Amino acid sequence: MPDNEKNRNVDEEMENDISEEEQEVSSGSAVSDAIRKVPLKAWLLLVLVLLLLIIGLYLGLNKNFRVQQIHVSGNKRFSTEQILEVSGISIDDHLLEHVGGSLTEKLKLKYGGVRQTIIDSDPYIADAEVYPKYPGEVYIEITERKKVAYVAIPDGYAIISEDSVVLEILSGDVPTGIPEIRGLPIRSAQIGQTLDLTSSEGYDVCITILGAILGAEATNDAEHDTFDFLSHVICIRYCDNMTTFVDLDIPGVVHTISVKIGSLQTISDDMNWLRYAIISGYFENKTGSVLDMTGKEYILR
Repeated sequence: MPDNEKNRNVDEEMENDISEEEQEVSSGSAVSDAIRKVPLKAWLLLVLVLLLLIIGLYLGLNKNFRVQQIHVSGNKRFSTEQILEVSGISIDDHLLEHVGGSLTEKLKLKYGGVRQTIIDSDPYIADAEVYPKYPGEVYIEITERKKVAYVAIPDGYAIISEDSVVLEILSGDVPTGIPEIRGLPIRSAQIGQTLDLTSSEGYDVCITILGAILGAEATNDAEHDTFDFLSHVICIRYCDNMTTFVDLDIPGVVHTISVKIGSLQTISDDMNWLRYAIISGYFENKTGSVLDMTGKEYILR
């Protein structure tokens, strides 16, 4: 092959290589231009989406964000198994799966919906706190109501709690172990609701006295901590003109002792004294059946 023809072929190859390089440079420049034209907001959005994706994968795959233990406390009437069944929370659920309720509860990562479900499940449950705790724990703290008295209604008896909620409606035998509240203008009683009264004046007085009795029970001394004051209260009777009596069935005393209540301002001290008087045998071998606590001194007639 002549030298001229060889040189021509070399020149053509060089021109082709240069053309390809120019095309690559042109293509790279176009890509760079396209990247530069993408708005900053779009880049930030992309970064945010990627970040959320990474966080989501971390939360979803990390076993510490799965329920491994459920702690239930405060439940006496209900078993732990019953509370867990009502809650709907299971081992291996995601810790954030049950977050809900009000905005405040959501921000505090509380299980607001679960809490309300537990409260609504039975009138004996007054309140509940349900929340997750990293790593892998859920706490359910139950506050139960206690039956403290009953009232007579047309179709039986309504068992009530210290906050006036109707816990049960029974028929047949008179409830035992709790006192009756008498003299109240009851309109109706529904389970899970407060008593519906035409007037709350007498009821407020009776509940205040009942609270003082429970308070005296709670502050009992170690020597007599097994004495159940409430179980010896037969009834709390509200009469006209703000007059109230507490009827007692006292061990060792054959007749009922009726206590005429004085000022509600001193009711806590009065009930503490009354509890101690019963325990110490003050009423034994005495013929009086009415204890007047309305004056400065207590008088048994």
